[in-house]
Amino acid sequence: MTDNLVAGWSFTNSCNLRCEHCYNASGKATEDELTTKEALAIADKLAEADVKAVNFGGGECALRPDFIEVCEYLSGLGMKVSYTTNGATFGIIEPHLGLFHDIGVSIDFADARKHDRFRRVSGIYDKAVSTMGKLVERGVDTEMVTCLTKMNCSQGELEKMYALAQNVGVDYWRLNRFRANGRGKDNKSYLALSKEDLKRAYQFLQDRMDGSVSVPEPLFRSAFGGQYLIEGDPSGFTAFRIQPNGEVTPSVFLAESGGNIKYLSVGEIMDSDVFRDIRDRKPEGKCGDCTSYDHCQGGDAGASFLEYGHFNGPDPLCWLEPGDARTDPVKYRPKDWNVHELYLCTVYVPISGNHAHS
Repeated sequence: MTDNLVAGWSFTNSCNLRCEHCYNASGKATEDELTTKEALAIADKLAEADVKAVNFGGGECALRPDFIEVCEYLSGLGMKVSYTTNGATFGIIEPHLGLFHDIGVSIDFADARKHDRFRRVSGIYDKAVSTMGKLVERGVDTEMVTCLTKMNCSQGELEKMYALAQNVGVDYWRLNRFRANGRGKDNKSYLALSKEDLKRAYQFLQDRMDGSVSVPEPLFRSAFGGQYLIEGDPSGFTAFRIQPNGEVTPSVFLAESGGNIKYLSVGEIMDSDVFRDIRDRKPEGKCGDCTSYDHCQGGDAGASFLEYGHFNGPDPLCWLEPGDARTDPVKYRPKDWNVHELYLCTVYVPISGNHAHS
Protein backbone atom coordinates (compact mmCIF):
# COMPACT_ATOMS: atom_id res chain seq x y z
CA MET A 1 0.00 0.00 0.00
CA THR A 2 1.00 3.61 -0.50
CA ASP A 3 2.48 5.94 2.09
CA ASN A 4 -0.48 8.30 1.60
CA LEU A 5 -3.80 6.47 1.75
CA VAL A 6 -6.99 8.50 1.29
CA ALA A 7 -10.43 7.19 2.18
CA GLY A 8 -13.66 8.45 0.71
CA TRP A 9 -16.73 7.96 2.85
CA SER A 10 -20.33 8.01 1.70
CA PHE A 11 -21.53 8.54 5.23
CA THR A 12 -25.21 8.38 4.30
CA ASN A 13 -27.43 7.92 1.30
CA SER A 14 -29.72 10.64 2.66
CA CYS A 15 -29.84 13.79 0.57
CA ASN A 16 -32.04 16.86 0.26
CA LEU A 17 -31.52 17.00 -3.53
CA ARG A 18 -32.24 14.60 -6.41
CA CYS A 19 -29.45 15.49 -8.85
CA GLU A 20 -29.75 14.09 -12.36
CA HIS A 21 -26.17 12.77 -12.47
CA CYS A 22 -25.88 11.39 -8.91
CA TYR A 23 -23.54 8.38 -8.92
CA ASN A 24 -25.01 7.26 -5.59
CA ALA A 25 -28.67 7.74 -6.54
CA SER A 26 -28.89 9.48 -3.17
CA GLY A 27 -32.18 10.43 -1.59
CA LYS A 28 -33.27 8.39 1.41
CA ALA A 29 -31.08 6.84 4.08
CA THR A 30 -30.89 3.05 3.89
CA GLU A 31 -31.75 0.82 6.85
CA ASP A 32 -28.29 -0.78 7.00
CA GLU A 33 -26.27 2.42 7.38
CA LEU A 34 -23.48 2.36 9.94
CA THR A 35 -24.28 3.30 13.52
CA THR A 36 -22.23 5.96 15.29
CA LYS A 37 -20.43 3.27 17.29
CA GLU A 38 -19.57 1.39 14.11
CA ALA A 39 -18.39 4.58 12.40
CA LEU A 40 -16.04 5.44 15.27
CA ALA A 41 -14.66 1.90 15.23
CA ILE A 42 -14.02 2.28 11.50
CA ALA A 43 -12.20 5.54 12.18
CA ASP A 44 -9.87 3.57 14.45
CA LYS A 45 -9.26 1.09 11.65
CA LEU A 46 -8.41 3.91 9.27
CA ALA A 47 -5.90 5.26 11.78
CA GLU A 48 -4.38 1.79 12.20
CA ALA A 49 -3.91 1.63 8.41
CA ASP A 50 -2.21 5.06 8.51
CA VAL A 51 -4.87 6.68 6.33
CA LYS A 52 -3.87 10.31 5.95
CA ALA A 53 -7.15 11.88 4.85
CA VAL A 54 -10.89 11.22 4.61
CA ASN A 55 -13.24 12.89 2.14
CA PHE A 56 -16.92 12.81 3.03
CA GLY A 57 -19.35 12.79 0.13
CA GLY A 58 -22.78 11.60 -0.39
CA GLY A 59 -25.49 11.73 0.13
CA GLU A 60 -25.32 14.97 2.05
CA CYS A 61 -23.32 13.83 5.05
CA ALA A 62 -24.15 16.74 7.38
CA LEU A 63 -27.75 15.52 7.45
CA ARG A 64 -26.62 12.77 9.83
CA PRO A 65 -26.73 14.08 13.43
CA ASP A 66 -23.42 12.37 14.25
CA PHE A 67 -21.48 13.78 11.29
CA ILE A 68 -19.58 16.41 13.27
CA GLU A 69 -18.84 13.91 16.07
CA VAL A 70 -17.22 11.52 13.60
CA CYS A 71 -15.30 14.35 11.90
CA GLU A 72 -13.96 15.49 15.29
CA TYR A 73 -12.89 11.95 16.08
CA LEU A 74 -11.05 11.55 12.77
CA SER A 75 -9.36 14.92 13.18
CA GLY A 76 -8.29 13.92 16.68
CA LEU A 77 -6.65 10.84 15.18
CA GLY A 78 -4.54 13.08 12.98
CA MET A 79 -6.34 12.74 9.64
CA LYS A 80 -7.20 15.50 7.20
CA VAL A 81 -10.98 15.79 6.93
CA SER A 82 -12.45 16.94 3.62
CA TYR A 83 -16.11 17.51 2.78
CA THR A 84 -17.99 17.74 -0.51
CA THR A 85 -21.41 19.36 -0.07
CA ASN A 86 -24.30 20.61 -2.17
CA GLY A 87 -24.18 23.85 -0.17
CA ALA A 88 -27.50 23.50 1.63
CA THR A 89 -26.18 22.48 5.06
CA PHE A 90 -23.82 25.34 5.84
CA GLY A 91 -25.66 26.15 9.06
CA ILE A 92 -24.75 22.72 10.44
CA ILE A 93 -21.04 22.88 9.67
CA GLU A 94 -20.48 26.60 10.26
CA PRO A 95 -19.54 26.31 13.95
CA HIS A 96 -17.01 23.59 13.07
CA LEU A 97 -15.19 24.89 10.01
CA GLY A 98 -11.82 24.47 11.68
CA LEU A 99 -12.25 20.71 11.41
CA PHE A 100 -11.97 20.70 7.63
CA HIS A 101 -8.85 20.66 5.50
CA ASP A 102 -11.02 21.70 2.55
CA ILE A 103 -14.68 21.96 1.58
CA GLY A 104 -15.98 21.53 -1.95
CA VAL A 105 -19.32 22.97 -3.01
CA SER A 106 -21.12 21.56 -6.05
CA ILE A 107 -21.93 23.96 -8.89
CA ASP A 108 -22.87 22.62 -12.31
CA PHE A 109 -24.02 25.83 -14.02
CA ALA A 110 -23.33 29.51 -13.40
CA ASP A 111 -27.04 30.06 -13.84
CA ALA A 112 -29.62 29.61 -11.07
CA ARG A 113 -32.37 28.27 -13.32
CA LYS A 114 -30.17 25.64 -14.98
CA HIS A 115 -28.45 24.57 -11.76
CA ASP A 116 -31.70 24.28 -9.80
CA ARG A 117 -33.34 22.28 -12.58
CA PHE A 118 -30.34 19.94 -12.82
CA ARG A 119 -30.37 19.36 -9.06
CA ARG A 120 -34.18 19.32 -8.91
CA VAL A 121 -34.58 21.76 -6.01
CA SER A 122 -35.47 25.41 -6.38
CA GLY A 123 -33.12 27.86 -4.67
CA ILE A 124 -30.14 25.52 -4.29
CA TYR A 125 -27.93 27.61 -6.60
CA ASP A 126 -28.23 30.68 -4.41
CA LYS A 127 -27.50 28.60 -1.30
CA ALA A 128 -24.45 26.98 -2.89
CA VAL A 129 -22.97 30.27 -4.10
CA SER A 130 -23.65 31.84 -0.70
CA THR A 131 -21.94 28.91 1.03
CA MET A 132 -18.86 29.25 -1.17
CA GLY A 133 -18.66 32.95 -0.40
CA LYS A 134 -18.94 32.40 3.35
CA LEU A 135 -16.28 29.70 3.27
CA VAL A 136 -13.91 31.99 1.39
CA GLU A 137 -14.60 34.79 3.89
CA ARG A 138 -13.79 32.44 6.76
CA GLY A 139 -10.49 31.39 5.19
CA VAL A 140 -11.47 27.79 4.46
CA ASP A 141 -9.67 26.06 1.57
CA THR A 142 -12.65 26.13 -0.80
CA GLU A 143 -13.32 24.27 -4.03
CA MET A 144 -16.09 24.79 -6.54
CA VAL A 145 -16.88 21.27 -7.73
CA THR A 146 -18.45 20.59 -11.12
CA CYS A 147 -19.67 17.40 -12.76
CA LEU A 148 -18.72 17.85 -16.42
CA THR A 149 -21.59 16.63 -18.64
CA LYS A 150 -22.85 17.08 -22.18
CA MET A 151 -25.06 19.86 -20.80
CA ASN A 152 -22.30 22.10 -19.41
CA CYS A 153 -19.15 21.23 -21.39
CA SER A 154 -19.43 23.98 -24.01
CA GLN A 155 -16.96 26.83 -23.97
CA GLY A 156 -19.74 29.26 -23.14
CA GLU A 157 -20.87 27.33 -20.04
CA LEU A 158 -17.28 26.75 -18.91
CA GLU A 159 -16.40 30.41 -19.29
CA LYS A 160 -19.34 31.40 -17.09
CA MET A 161 -18.40 28.91 -14.39
CA TYR A 162 -14.75 29.94 -14.49
CA ALA A 163 -15.81 33.57 -14.06
CA LEU A 164 -18.05 32.57 -11.13
CA ALA A 165 -15.17 30.75 -9.42
CA GLN A 166 -12.98 33.84 -9.88
CA ASN A 167 -15.65 36.22 -8.63
CA VAL A 168 -16.28 34.19 -5.48
CA GLY A 169 -12.54 33.73 -4.94
CA VAL A 170 -12.41 29.97 -4.32
CA ASP A 171 -9.02 28.32 -4.17
CA TYR A 172 -9.80 25.77 -6.87
CA TRP A 173 -12.34 24.83 -9.46
CA ARG A 174 -12.39 21.03 -9.48
CA LEU A 175 -14.09 19.06 -12.24
CA ASN A 176 -15.12 15.41 -12.39
CA ARG A 177 -16.32 14.08 -15.70
CA PHE A 178 -19.68 12.33 -15.79
CA ARG A 179 -19.77 8.55 -15.23
CA ALA A 180 -22.94 6.64 -16.05
CA ASN A 181 -23.77 5.02 -12.73
CA GLY A 182 -26.33 5.56 -9.99
CA ARG A 183 -29.05 7.96 -11.12
CA GLY A 184 -26.77 9.11 -13.91
CA LYS A 185 -27.15 5.72 -15.60
CA ASP A 186 -30.80 6.50 -16.22
CA ASN A 187 -29.93 9.90 -17.70
CA LYS A 188 -26.81 9.09 -19.71
CA SER A 189 -28.58 9.66 -23.04
CA TYR A 190 -28.29 13.42 -22.52
CA LEU A 191 -25.49 13.64 -19.93
CA ALA A 192 -22.76 11.40 -21.36
CA LEU A 193 -19.76 13.13 -22.91
CA SER A 194 -18.25 12.24 -26.27
CA LYS A 195 -14.49 12.08 -26.82
CA GLU A 196 -14.64 15.38 -28.67
CA ASP A 197 -16.66 17.00 -25.85
CA LEU A 198 -14.03 16.01 -23.31
CA LYS A 199 -11.13 17.04 -25.51
CA ARG A 200 -12.53 20.54 -26.02
CA ALA A 201 -13.41 20.96 -22.36
CA TYR A 202 -9.99 19.79 -21.19
CA GLN A 203 -8.28 22.13 -23.64
CA PHE A 204 -10.27 25.01 -22.14
CA LEU A 205 -9.13 24.00 -18.66
CA GLN A 206 -5.52 23.46 -19.72
CA ASP A 207 -5.32 27.04 -20.96
CA ARG A 208 -6.14 28.17 -17.41
CA MET A 209 -3.66 26.00 -15.50
CA ASP A 210 -0.65 27.45 -13.71
CA GLY A 211 1.28 24.29 -12.78
CA SER A 212 0.75 24.72 -9.03
CA VAL A 213 -1.13 21.47 -8.53
CA SER A 214 -0.87 17.90 -9.79
CA VAL A 215 -3.23 16.27 -12.29
CA PRO A 216 -4.72 12.99 -10.98
CA GLU A 217 -6.71 12.57 -14.22
CA PRO A 218 -4.45 10.36 -16.40
CA LEU A 219 -6.12 11.22 -19.72
CA PHE A 220 -5.80 14.96 -19.12
CA ARG A 221 -2.09 14.78 -18.37
CA SER A 222 -1.50 12.32 -21.24
CA ALA A 223 -2.74 15.00 -23.62
CA PHE A 224 -1.48 18.17 -21.96
CA GLY A 225 1.26 17.20 -19.52
CA GLY A 226 1.49 18.59 -16.01
CA GLN A 227 2.60 17.14 -12.70
CA TYR A 228 1.42 13.93 -11.07
CA LEU A 229 1.85 12.16 -7.75
CA ILE A 230 1.16 8.55 -8.77
CA GLU A 231 0.85 6.62 -12.01
CA GLY A 232 -2.61 5.88 -13.37
CA ASP A 233 -5.90 6.30 -11.56
CA PRO A 234 -5.67 6.66 -7.75
CA SER A 235 -8.59 4.22 -7.29
CA GLY A 236 -7.48 1.08 -5.46
CA PHE A 237 -3.91 2.36 -5.12
CA THR A 238 -3.97 5.41 -2.87
CA ALA A 239 -7.74 5.51 -2.47
CA PHE A 240 -10.86 3.57 -1.58
CA ARG A 241 -14.50 4.39 -0.84
CA ILE A 242 -16.51 3.37 2.22
CA GLN A 243 -20.19 2.99 1.39
CA PRO A 244 -22.96 3.89 3.89
CA ASN A 245 -23.22 0.26 5.09
CA GLY A 246 -19.46 -0.28 5.39
CA GLU A 247 -18.82 -2.03 2.09
CA VAL A 248 -15.59 -0.75 0.53
CA THR A 249 -15.12 -0.16 -3.18
CA PRO A 250 -11.93 0.88 -4.98
CA SER A 251 -13.62 3.92 -6.50
CA VAL A 252 -16.39 6.36 -5.70
CA PHE A 253 -17.86 5.44 -9.09
CA LEU A 254 -17.98 1.66 -8.56
CA ALA A 255 -20.30 -0.63 -6.58
CA GLU A 256 -17.98 -3.66 -6.61
CA SER A 257 -16.87 -4.31 -3.02
CA GLY A 258 -13.64 -5.68 -1.64
CA GLY A 259 -15.33 -6.43 1.69
CA ASN A 260 -17.01 -4.74 4.62
CA ILE A 261 -14.78 -2.65 6.85
CA LYS A 262 -16.93 -3.52 9.86
CA TYR A 263 -15.38 -7.00 9.72
CA LEU A 264 -12.14 -6.63 7.73
CA SER A 265 -9.05 -4.48 7.98
CA VAL A 266 -8.07 -1.96 5.32
CA GLY A 267 -5.19 -4.24 4.35
CA GLU A 268 -7.46 -7.25 3.90
CA ILE A 269 -9.87 -5.24 1.75
CA MET A 270 -7.11 -3.85 -0.44
CA ASP A 271 -5.84 -7.41 -0.92
CA SER A 272 -9.25 -8.54 -2.25
CA ASP A 273 -9.84 -9.61 -5.84
CA VAL A 274 -11.41 -6.38 -7.09
CA PHE A 275 -8.61 -4.27 -5.60
CA ARG A 276 -5.99 -6.60 -7.07
CA ASP A 277 -7.69 -6.43 -10.46
CA ILE A 278 -7.73 -2.64 -10.52
CA ARG A 279 -4.01 -2.56 -9.64
CA ASP A 280 -3.18 -5.21 -12.26
CA ARG A 281 -4.46 -3.45 -15.35
CA LYS A 282 -3.27 -4.62 -18.78
CA PRO A 283 -2.55 -2.37 -21.80
CA GLU A 284 -5.29 -3.52 -24.16
CA GLY A 285 -6.03 -2.06 -27.59
CA LYS A 286 -4.24 1.15 -28.48
CA CYS A 287 -2.79 1.35 -24.95
CA GLY A 288 -0.24 -1.28 -26.02
CA ASP A 289 1.51 1.18 -28.36
CA CYS A 290 0.96 4.38 -26.40
CA THR A 291 3.95 6.30 -25.09
CA SER A 292 1.86 7.64 -22.20
CA TYR A 293 0.97 4.24 -20.78
CA ASP A 294 3.76 4.20 -18.19
CA HIS A 295 2.07 7.06 -16.28
CA CYS A 296 -1.50 6.83 -17.64
CA GLN A 297 -2.05 3.09 -17.09
CA GLY A 298 -5.14 3.13 -19.32
CA GLY A 299 -6.84 6.21 -17.86
CA ASP A 300 -9.92 6.19 -15.64
CA ALA A 301 -10.28 2.64 -14.29
CA GLY A 302 -13.86 3.16 -13.11
CA ALA A 303 -14.95 4.48 -16.50
CA SER A 304 -13.37 1.46 -18.18
CA PHE A 305 -15.19 -0.94 -15.86
CA LEU A 306 -18.52 0.77 -16.42
CA GLU A 307 -18.00 0.58 -20.18
CA TYR A 308 -16.32 -2.81 -20.63
CA GLY A 309 -16.81 -4.77 -17.42
CA HIS A 310 -13.05 -4.79 -16.75
CA PHE A 311 -10.35 -2.30 -15.77
CA ASN A 312 -7.89 -2.70 -18.63
CA GLY A 313 -8.80 0.29 -20.74
CA PRO A 314 -8.26 2.08 -22.92
CA ASP A 315 -10.20 4.85 -21.25
CA PRO A 316 -13.51 4.95 -23.17
CA LEU A 317 -13.17 8.71 -23.70
CA CYS A 318 -9.53 8.67 -24.81
CA TRP A 319 -9.26 10.64 -28.04
CA LEU A 320 -5.49 10.15 -28.33
CA GLU A 321 -3.80 7.79 -30.78
CA PRO A 322 -0.35 6.33 -29.99
CA GLY A 323 1.45 8.54 -32.50
CA ASP A 324 -0.19 11.82 -31.50
CA ALA A 325 2.01 14.66 -30.26
CA ARG A 326 1.76 15.26 -26.55
CA THR A 327 3.55 16.87 -23.62
CA ASP A 328 5.12 14.48 -21.12
CA PRO A 329 4.08 15.05 -17.51
CA VAL A 330 6.48 15.24 -14.59
CA LYS A 331 6.28 13.23 -11.39
CA TYR A 332 6.77 15.26 -8.23
CA ARG A 333 6.57 15.09 -4.45
CA PRO A 334 5.15 18.22 -2.80
CA LYS A 335 5.43 18.88 0.89
CA ASP A 336 1.64 19.13 1.03
CA TRP A 337 -1.16 17.92 -1.22
CA ASN A 338 -4.87 18.39 -1.70
CA VAL A 339 -7.00 15.44 -0.63
CA HIS A 340 -8.40 14.70 -4.08
CA GLU A 341 -4.96 14.62 -5.71
CA LEU A 342 -4.64 11.12 -4.24
CA TYR A 343 -8.31 10.22 -4.29
CA LEU A 344 -9.83 10.14 -7.78
CA CYS A 345 -9.54 11.12 -11.43
CA THR A 346 -10.28 14.81 -11.22
CA VAL A 347 -8.94 18.08 -12.62
CA TYR A 348 -7.96 21.00 -10.40
CA VAL A 349 -7.98 24.48 -11.91
CA PRO A 350 -6.22 26.93 -9.55
CA ILE A 351 -8.24 30.11 -9.03
CA SER A 352 -7.31 32.39 -6.12
CA GLY A 353 -3.58 31.83 -5.70
CA ASN A 354 -4.05 30.90 -2.03
CA HIS A 355 -3.23 27.25 -2.68
CA ALA A 356 -2.36 24.44 -0.35
CA HIS A 357 0.99 24.05 -2.10
CA SER A 358 2.89 25.43 -5.02
